[in-house]
Amino acid sequence: MKRKTFSKRKMGIGLFVAFLLFIGAFNASVTKSQDATKNLIASHDSASPKYDKNCTNCHADILNQISLNPSIPNSHAAMLPYTPGKENNKKCIWCHRTVDLVQGTTRVEKSKGNLRKGVNMVLCAVCHSPSGPGPQFFQVELTPTDGASLYELMCAACHRDLANSQKKGKSVSKIQQAINKNKGGMGPLIVLSQEEIQAIADALAN
Repeated sequence: MKRKTFSKRKMGIGLFVAFLLFIGAFNASVTKSQDATKNLIASHDSASPKYDKNCTNCHADILNQISLNPSIPNSHAAMLPYTPGKENNKKCIWCHRTVDLVQGTTRVEKSKGNLRKGVNMVLCAVCHSPSGPGPQFFQVELTPTDGASLYELMCAACHRDLANSQKKGKSVSKIQQAINKNKGGMGPLIVLSQEEIQAIADALAN
C-alpha cells in the first residue's frame, strides 16, 4: 500500500514538473517571437511616443518570405523598388497607411499581423490600371483626379495630411524637380501626369 501511494505521489510530482517545463518553454517561445511587454498598438501608431519607426525591428523576415507559387515573387520584395520613400520604413508606411485597432480576441503573440495591414487598392491601381505602367490588374481607372484626393493618396504618407502638410505652397516645377531627382525617394511618382501634379500643387496652394 505504501509503495503504491509513493508511486502515485512520484507520478504526480513528475507531471507537475513536466507542466512547469511546458509553461516555461511556451513563455520562452512567445517572448522570442514577440516581446510580451511591448505595446503592439502603440508601437504601430505614429501618433504615439512609443512608435517604432523601424518596421524591420519586428518584420525583418518580410522580404525573405516565399509566395504560394515560387515562380511569382513575394509582393514585398517585388514592389519595394517601385514604392516611394527613401528608407524601407517610409516605403512600408506608404502602402500600409493605417493602424487597425480591431483585434477581437486574438492572442497578443499572434496579433501583430492585424495592426497595420490594410492597403488601399487605389494605390495599386495608380500603376496597374489600364493607363498605368505596370501589368494591368484593374479594368477601370481608379485614381482620383482632384488635387486634395491625389495629395492624400500620393503624398500624405510622408508629408502629413493636406491640412498640416509640410509642403504648402510647393509649385508644379518644384514637385516635378523633386520627382526627377528622386528627392526623398519620390522617383516612383514619375507615374503622375502633369495634370495630376498641377492638381496637387493647386491643392497645396489652397
